[in-house]
Amino acid sequence: MTRKYLTAMVALLGSVLSSTALSAQDLKLYVFSSGALTLGKGFLVNGAPMEPAIQVPVGFYVIKHPKGNVLFDTGNNDKIITDPGYWGAAFTALKPVNTPDVAIDTQLKKIDLTPDDITYVVVSHLHLDHGGNVAKFPKSTLVVQKSELQNFFWPEPGTGSNYVLGDVLPLRGNMTPSANAVKMLQLEGDQDLFGDGTLVVKRWVAHTPGSQMMTVRLKNTGLTILTGDNVYFRENVEQNIPPSTPLVYSTSGFYSAFEWIRREMATQKANFFTAHDPDAFKAMKKAPEFYD
Repeated sequence: MTRKYLTAMVALLGSVLSSTALSAQDLKLYVFSSGALTLGKGFLVNGAPMEPAIQVPVGFYVIKHPKGNVLFDTGNNDKIITDPGYWGAAFTALKPVNTPDVAIDTQLKKIDLTPDDITYVVVSHLHLDHGGNVAKFPKSTLVVQKSELQNFFWPEPGTGSNYVLGDVLPLRGNMTPSANAVKMLQLEGDQDLFGDGTLVVKRWVAHTPGSQMMTVRLKNTGLTILTGDNVYFRENVEQNIPPSTPLVYSTSGFYSAFEWIRREMATQKANFFTAHDPDAFKAMKKAPEFYD
């Protein structure tokens, strides 16, 4: 290996590290709420009681990156604010908070953004409380696992009850060459969104056939893992407790996700954010405050 080659490699590595450091320095992570659902904890956590019912948040996140704004999950469809019947029986069963202040446009205004300002919309999966508003971002690129889209329209047995057809159907183009009404990255694995290691989508089949998580590398906060429904409560990871059986597509996928998160916490001092843990969510900074 020549000295010239080594010098070039060192320069390249330095450039990559400098780029990552700059991006990480400029990143801001914001926490939002799309309202809440009311249900028994046992519906989410295996062995937990079904009574009394508890109210769980419906969280979603925005990351401001020098190269664009990234939305992780989209919450409940805003249609239920004016039309509770849009969810059918699920509205009665889940009793969602549907006041006007939880609308995603209203939430984004807290940090001076509109749906048109979002570069990527990353959905952990397409259930009604995570992919509800995916159609409200026509100028964004949707980042979704191809297997999740397939399961949305043709669900495997026992996996179709939490999808709402009207949420995603507007994304299907009509007689267009691409057959998509919006830009999409239909993934079949992981994806480094900006190529600098700060935002990495990680395919992790557990809750659904196409569930995914995302890592956010922040300068001061450190590595933060956005889990979607691959983790409901912090106790799932800390005590290795699986979710309730009806919400499990892959039991081994859940356990491997928990193990991976614990390893990242031990080796990189990582933290993880869930969408539905009421105690953990209450303790988080809420937009317009942020993590950096």
